Amino acid sequence: MSPRMRVLLAFTCLAMMTACDDRKRDREIGSSDVVDANIKAPESWIPRNDDIDPAIWLASKGARRPLSADDPTVGRARQAFHAAATRFLESDRMVANRTAQLAEMLAEDGKPEEPAALIERLASVVDPKRGKETYGELCQFYFTLRHGGADRDAALMQLRARYGSSGGSVEKTP
Repeated sequence: MSPRMRVLLAFTCLAMMTACDDRKRDREIGSSDVVDANIKAPESWIPRNDDIDPAIWLASKGARRPLSADDPTVGRARQAFHAAATRFLESDRMVANRTAQLAEMLAEDGKPEEPAALIERLASVVDPKRGKETYGELCQFYFTLRHGGADRDAALMQLRARYGSSGGSVEKTP
């Protein structure tokens, strides 16, 4: 099986496994202020009923070291989740899990991107006036475009055309 087919199969399996996931916004902040970000997927996914703060978890995973709740990287992740809440159906937990997976796949493909920036960029392509979209779907399209050779800007332009954004960005940094 080609590497591209394995990637598409992995995304399809992940989508099927989480299709029954609740669509509620679980914005509860967990009791843990620091998490271990060095665990590999799938064990490193945030489980359904876990009380870990997704912003701390994702920022720590991206930094590859535990971060505290007051770390600026965690603050940026919180802002990214806030932007995602107005554009995507999934909970913060699911956005964190999908973003971690996407960041890992991009890094393995030689195209590393910071997790909060991924959320911001993908949120920027969705026109919230059209309604919420499925974040996992955008992650899949984005990876497929990047894996196929599109650079970041070209991939985002194609997603904007599909999801109706006029280009207004929620992204804070390049």
